[in-house]
Formats: sequence, C-alpha cells, structure tokens
Amino acid sequence: MEDLLERIMNEKKLTRHYYGDLVRILFMTAAIIMAITLPFLTADLPFPFLLSIFAILIIGILAGITNPLQKWTSIIDTIISVICIITFEYFAVNVYLEKSFANLFFLTNQTLAVIFIFALYYSTKTLRAMFLKNKKP
Repeated sequence: MEDLLERIMNEKKLTRHYYGDLVRILFMTAAIIMAITLPFLTADLPFPFLLSIFAILIIGILAGITNPLQKWTSIIDTIISVICIITFEYFAVNVYLEKSFANLFFLTNQTLAVIFIFALYYSTKTLRAMFLKNKKP
C-alpha cells in the first residue's frame, strides 16, 4: 500500500507542470494544417513535396509518443519546435519579402511558426519541470 501511495505522489509531481497534452494538440494542429495546405503549395516548395509528407509524419508520430514518464520525448518536442520555428519563419519572411503577405504560402508558414512558438514554450515548461522535479523550491 505504501508503494502505491508513493507511486501516486511521484506521478503527481511529474504531471503537475506537464504540458505535453497541449504540445500534442499543437503538433497535431500543425500537422493537419500542413497536410491540408500541401496540395495547394507544392509549386511553392523549394524542395520535393515528399519531404513535407515525411515532416507531417514525424510531427504526428512525436505527438503520439509524447508522455510525462519519458523525459526524452519532451527534449525531442523542444528540439523539433525550435527547428520548425526557424524553418517556417524563414519561409514566411522570405515569401513576404519576395511577394506579399496576401499569399497562402506566407500565411501557412506564419501560422505554423506561431503554433510552434507555443509548442516550444509549453514543451520547455514541461522539460524544466522534469529536470527540477526532485529539487526543493
């Protein structure tokens, strides 16, 4: 009985500042936006559209494996969020400078960059809590 109580208390410590569920929703939202807009944007992509399909799959898989018991999933979520912010914001600024803001490619990339900014924030908060879980405030 004591082991069960201790395990429940440890799980509460793990999940008190866990935002992985929100990160999962943000990742899935981004993957869905990418999948819906991909057919309309293939001509604007500076790389083969197959890479976008793989990116959609990777983001969907990461959303699915995110959990509060494995620190490495939060580390990967944070790294992927950083990579996606850099990538999508780069393309958004590039298209804005070359064309305008009234462009589906710009709007899609800017929206995805903002989604991943939120994902970065919440995955970082989760990661911080996981690293500090055993330390006293």
